[in-house]
Amino acid sequence: MNGINSVKITVNGVHYTINTVEPEEYVQKLADELNGAVSEIRDKNSTISFNDIMVLCAINYIDAYKRSEENADRMRTQISEYLEDAAKARIELDEVKRENAHLRRQLSGKETKGQIKDLNA
Repeated sequence: MNGINSVKITVNGVHYTINTVEPEEYVQKLADELNGAVSEIRDKNSTISFNDIMVLCAINYIDAYKRSEENADRMRTQISEYLEDAAKARIELDEVKRENAHLRRQLSGKETKGQIKDLNA
């Protein structure tokens, strides 16, 4: 596993040091995204406190996370249904192939009998 990285970020002009196992570039991207969200809220309401901005950011990110989880759950359910349908279709295909082979054998047997009859006639 990776060692711990000490990553320095800036959010709303305040410097923070984060100790993490994640790559520095990844943490910087997260900090940049958060800083952008903070700036966007602050630009819309210049009198809002930093704590209020952070609460709004947290609510927005939690909402996005929950919606992503719900979407992932729906996708997992849909994939499971597709897999079940594919398995049923595979079983049906196998049954049709067996039936087809059986009918070919029957047809082949009748043709052979018919040819023998014609030769004896």
